[in-house]
Amino acid sequence: MYFRYLLVVLLLPVSLFAMEIKDSSSLKPVLKQVVKPYKIIPRQATLKSLMIPGWGQLYNRQYWKLPLVAGAFVSLGMIANWNDVRYAKYRDYYYQVSTHVDDPSYKPPTTVAVPYEDGTIRDLDVNQLKRLTDGYRRNRDYTYIGMVLAWTLNVVDANVSAHLKTFDVSDDISLKVKPTVDYQPFSQSLVSGITLSFNFK
Repeated sequence: MYFRYLLVVLLLPVSLFAMEIKDSSSLKPVLKQVVKPYKIIPRQATLKSLMIPGWGQLYNRQYWKLPLVAGAFVSLGMIANWNDVRYAKYRDYYYQVSTHVDDPSYKPPTTVAVPYEDGTIRDLDVNQLKRLTDGYRRNRDYTYIGMVLAWTLNVVDANVSAHLKTFDVSDDISLKVKPTVDYQPFSQSLVSGITLSFNFK
C-alpha cells in the first residue's frame, strides 16, 4: 500500500513536467530549415585525396570507391612488408658468407644453413644469397613504386570525379541546327550548308 503511494508521489511530478514541456513546445512557431545543396569543389577533393587516400572519394560522395582504395593500399602494404621481411632475413645470411671490409681477418664460410618458410633447411652459397637478397629488395621497391602510382591514381580519380559532378548537364545547354543556302558571287552559284549553334546559360 505504501509502495503505491510512494510511486504516485514520485511519478506525478515527472508526468506533470512532461506535460508542461509538451504544451510549451506546441506554442513555439515551427521554423523551416533551409537545406543548402551540397557543393563539390574539385580543388578540395584533390587536396583531401592528396592528404589521405580515399578522402577525396568520400568528399565526392562516392562511397563505393572506398573499399577499392583501401584494398589497393592494404594489399600493396602487405606485399611490401612480406618482401621486406624476407629481404632483411636473407641480407643477414648474405652478410655472414660475404667478406667484411671492416674486418679483414674474417674468413667467411662457403655455405650457410638457411631455414625456409616451409621448415626445410638448405645450404646456400654467397651467389644464391645475393640473388635472393636482390630479388626481394627489387620486389619491395617495385611495390613502393606501385603505392605511389596508386596514390596518384587516387588523386586523379578524385579530381576528375569532382569535375564531372560539377559539370552542367541541364536543359539550358542546347544545339541548334539550321540549314543555310548562300549565293557565291565568285562561282555564281548557290551553296548549301548547315549552321550549328551552341547555346549556353
